[in-house]
Amino acid sequence: MKRKIVTLLLMCALSVNFSACGNNNTDSSATSKTSENQNEDATNADESSEPENPESEESQEDADNAKPDGEDAAPEEEPKPEESPETIYNIGDSALLKDWNINVTDAQTVDSISSGYIVFSPKEEGNKFLQVYVTVENKGKQADNFLPSFGLRDDVSAKVLYSDGYEFSATNLLGYDNELHDSSINPLSSQTGEIAFEIPSTVADSADELLIEFSSGNDKIKFKIR
Repeated sequence: MKRKIVTLLLMCALSVNFSACGNNNTDSSATSKTSENQNEDATNADESSEPENPESEESQEDADNAKPDGEDAAPEEEPKPEESPETIYNIGDSALLKDWNINVTDAQTVDSISSGYIVFSPKEEGNKFLQVYVTVENKGKQADNFLPSFGLRDDVSAKVLYSDGYEFSATNLLGYDNELHDSSINPLSSQTGEIAFEIPSTVADSADELLIEFSSGNDKIKFKIR
């Protein structure tokens, strides 16, 4: 009888242990599944919280790339002031060049220039002289040299302009009475003389325009002599 009771008690204990184990396993599985579900819910919540508006991102990129108004626009160029046409004087006119009042009275081409027993001929065969007759008045307050042989920047110089940019410098006829080079002229006084230019016969015989230009520094005046 005692063996039966002991056997019955052992069987009850084993049954209770199995039930407890089963419940523990069930609770662990349930707990694990609950944790997994919570993690999935948290992940889904994070994903759902991210912005899903591509248009907003594009708008932001456009805003970032946008430049201030007028940055791409080309700067407006200020209109350049219209240049006044250059004044070209004729024979007989007078024009002021700084302190000098210059009047070109005549011009001619010759084969040579004579002064008493002295005859001046062009250095190159076939060339001619262009004689320009000028009256110059000193408007300054002190004596000054007109057409100095060794002039500085502000001293007056003369040259002849022909056709498309050809230039001929003046020839100083040393010993010629009417030579204007190195003329010392007092204030409010004037002097009349000649300026000679050696030019090719093709220029002398041409009908193209001839100009004489007087310059002093950046100032210039021109006379049409043909």
